[in-house]
Amino acid sequence: MTNQHNLEPKPRWILSVRDLPSERGSARYRVTRHGGETAEVILDKRKRQVVDALIAGELFCASTVRIGDIVFRLKEENSLHAETKALSNGRKYYTLQGKVQYLGPIQKEGAC
Repeated sequence: MTNQHNLEPKPRWILSVRDLPSERGSARYRVTRHGGETAEVILDKRKRQVVDALIAGELFCASTVRIGDIVFRLKEENSLHAETKALSNGRKYYTLQGKVQYLGPIQKEGAC
C-alpha cells in the first residue's frame, strides 16, 4: 500500500551555481500565460539558467545563489509568471506558472 498523504512537490535543491544548467547563451522561449496569450522572450545568462532549471521542476534555493532575485526580474522584466510557494513546513520554493517552452538558441551573426 502506498502512502498518498504526502502529495507535496519535491523541489530540487540549488546550493550553488554549479547546480544550475550550464548554458548561458541567448535563447528564445515561448511563454503561454493563464489566459492563453502567448509571447516570445529572449533570455540569456543567469535568467536562462534559472528558467531552464524551472522548466525541469520546482526549486529550493540556498540564498548564496540568489534565485529569488532572478525570479523577481523574470516577472518584472520578462512577464514570466514565476511564483514563490511554500510547503506545509513553511519552506519556500520557486515554480513557473503557465507554460514555458524552449525554442532554441539564438545564433550570433556571422556564425555558421
